[in-house]
Amino acid sequence: MANGPTHEVQVEIPPELEVGVYANFALVSAGEHDFVLDFCQILPQQQSEEGEAPTVRVVSRIRVAPTFVGPLLQAISQNAFRRDEAMRKAQEGGEQP
Repeated sequence: MANGPTHEVQVEIPPELEVGVYANFALVSAGEHDFVLDFCQILPQQQSEEGEAPTVRVVSRIRVAPTFVGPLLQAISQNAFRRDEAMRKAQEGGEQP
């Protein structure tokens, strides 16, 4: 996700973040100076009344600069395309990805 020349970086993941968190829902909002990305889990309803809204728990909140949003979307798109292509090729070849 770089504009201009490509730079190598060393990525270090602190041990407490290595496992990550699961998210199956996201909320995106924009403020004057940043975007806020709330990654959430929609929790299964236990004995909920019909028509009751599902419970959504935020598991991670990320604030990013507006200038970072475009490169982030591009990186997500490129990776999703590569994954879809790899899965398509694997299915055509009878392999599991």
